[in-house]
Amino acid sequence: MINGTNFNCAEEVAATRYVEANTAIPVPHILDCVSLHRPGLPLMGLVVMKVASGHPLGQKGEHLDKMSQRQKDVFVQTLRGWFEQLQSLLPPDEHIISGSQKGGLYSFRIRDVLDGPLGPYPTQHVFHAQDFCTPWPIELEKAEVAKALEHRSRTNYKICLTHGDLIPLIDWETASWMPEYWELTRALFLRLSYTGWVEPFKRIFPGYDSEVIVESAIWRHWEAD
Repeated sequence: MINGTNFNCAEEVAATRYVEANTAIPVPHILDCVSLHRPGLPLMGLVVMKVASGHPLGQKGEHLDKMSQRQKDVFVQTLRGWFEQLQSLLPPDEHIISGSQKGGLYSFRIRDVLDGPLGPYPTQHVFHAQDFCTPWPIELEKAEVAKALEHRSRTNYKICLTHGDLIPLIDWETASWMPEYWELTRALFLRLSYTGWVEPFKRIFPGYDSEVIVESAIWRHWEAD
């Protein structure tokens, strides 16, 4: 299988191989990669990999909101196991928020990845001080948001390897060392109205209600920019 990417494909390959070597998460086995440098055009690369077993959820008509409770339980238990493995990996630095290879990071939640990498950020406090992590003043007038933001500012989050684009567990180009809640809030980004998706992921990543409140307040205005 050949997969195209608008990133530094060497970083994606390194992240995928790191996960393959240090966890039991089923990821594609990388065979090779080629970076394509085209003057005046975005960076692009081709990654050659073995096809992963299984089929995408939804390809045969499966939807989370139509699954039986037993199927949902299996889905939750499986993904919880995978992400517990990711979150058990030790970061290169317990303070720095960065891409998987300690450089800048990419995030579809923050901006178009073609605009280039962000950071790295020396601490989570510097990261949270950025515009893309700050609710608009009108949101801070809401007691629920203000309380949740205070909780975030007082919490010393563990920095974890985050997939960052949780639709498949195939493409690892946005893998980054992020605050522990980021995998959940990124998974819910633009999907809060899809209860069939939200409920299982809140079970996979319990205990982050305040972080979801803060991120939701940011999304309401960040999307509009």
